[in-house]
Amino acid sequence: MKSATALLLTLCLSGPLVQAETALQSDISAELGALRATVEELRLMEDRLAVSESKVQAQEKYIKDLRAELDVTKMELLQYKEQAEEMEKKQTGGPKVAFSVALTGRVGPFNVETTLIYPKIITNIGNAYNTYTGFFTAPINGVYFFRFNAMDGRKNNHMGAALYKNNQRVLLNYAWNHWDDHEHVSNGIVLELSQGDVVHMSLPAWYSVTDLGEHYFNIFSGFLLFSM
Repeated sequence: MKSATALLLTLCLSGPLVQAETALQSDISAELGALRATVEELRLMEDRLAVSESKVQAQEKYIKDLRAELDVTKMELLQYKEQAEEMEKKQTGGPKVAFSVALTGRVGPFNVETTLIYPKIITNIGNAYNTYTGFFTAPINGVYFFRFNAMDGRKNNHMGAALYKNNQRVLLNYAWNHWDDHEHVSNGIVLELSQGDVVHMSLPAWYSVTDLGEHYFNIFSGFLLFSM
């Protein structure tokens, strides 16, 4: 009798227990599923974060490279600026040199080549031309321009002049005057001179040149183009 009662009691209690256990397992499965989903979502977030970090690192490297290029560009611009300032200083800050001088009256002929000395100063900025020697002396290294013109009125005679750099003749212009009139010659040249180089005009042997009053037909001019 007792055994039957116990069996009946067990049967009565087993139903709710089974249901409770089933519900518990279902809850655990649901929680495990949610946990797995959360873990998967976290993994995806980590992957996206890793990608984002990689992009950020790439951008940081790009910005770093840009800054390095900018620093190089700034340095180059600074060098260019210094060079431009130095060139401007050479061109505008150096001595200013320009002269024009003229003959008065007749010079020559002589039986030897003779330095032409132009006594009339028209312009002599920088005082590089010496009216006592007839020599122009370069005050600085640079490129200079020189020009001269010569005139004479003797018929059936040579006239003209030569330009010298130091002891080297670099120009000679002459003409034979066939007519009882004035004959003219002129020329110009660009010379690179070192400081102390001299330039002067010379009258060849048996040549002559003539200037009438204050008309200045025989003029020797020069000026500094730029320093070096």
